[in-house]
Amino acid sequence: MTPETTKRLDNFTDAAFAFAVTLMVVGAGGSASDSATLESAVAAIPSFAIGFSIITLFWFSHVQWRNLRGVGDARSLLLTLLLVFMVLIYIVPLRSMATSFAAFLTGDDDMYRGSLGQLFTIYGMGFTAMSVVTALLFRDARRNDALNDEKRRQAAGQMWIWVILATTGTLSTILAMIPGPHIFAPFLYATLPLTIGLFSWRWRWVPRPQSDA
Repeated sequence: MTPETTKRLDNFTDAAFAFAVTLMVVGAGGSASDSATLESAVAAIPSFAIGFSIITLFWFSHVQWRNLRGVGDARSLLLTLLLVFMVLIYIVPLRSMATSFAAFLTGDDDMYRGSLGQLFTIYGMGFTAMSVVTALLFRDARRNDALNDEKRRQAAGQMWIWVILATTGTLSTILAMIPGPHIFAPFLYATLPLTIGLFSWRWRWVPRPQSDA
C-alpha cells in the first residue's frame, strides 16, 4: 500500500470505531422524560463505560499496531478491514451485555428477556474473534523490516497479550455453553488483569544487550 492509502485506511478505521461508540449511545434508547427513564439512563452509565472501554481497547491496540507496522500491504489491509467488520457486528452483543448489566443494577428483569447463556456465548465468540485478529495484526507488524530488536519484542509481546485475551474469551465461551455454570462465564474476564499483568512483568520487552565477548 502507498502512504496515502494507509492514511485513508487509518481514517476509515478510526471512523468505524467512533461509529461503534455512537451505536452504544443510540442503543441505550429513550429520553430522560420521566423519572423511570432517567433512572434507567443513569443505571446504564456503568455498562456504557464498560462497553466504551472495550471498544477503546481494540482501537488503541490498532493505533499501536499502526506505529509498528508503518506502511502495510494487502495482508495488513485485509486484517484491518476484518477487524472493522467485526467491531461493527460485535457492538450488538456488547450492547445487549450492557443492557443486561443495567438490568442487574436496577433490578428490572424486563430490560433483558433473552437467554444469558446464549448472550455470553455470542459475546465471547465476538470478543475471541476480534482478539485473534488483533493478535494476527501484531504478528503482521513483525514483518516490517524497519523495526529494530526492541520494537520487534514489543510487537511479539503485544501479540501474546492478545493470545491471552483470545484464550480467556474462548474459555468463557465454552463455559457459557454449559447450563448452570454459564452464569459464571463473564467472571473469567476478571482474571485478565492478573494474567496479563503477570505476563507483562515476566516478558522481556527490551532485548538483552549483546556481549562484546
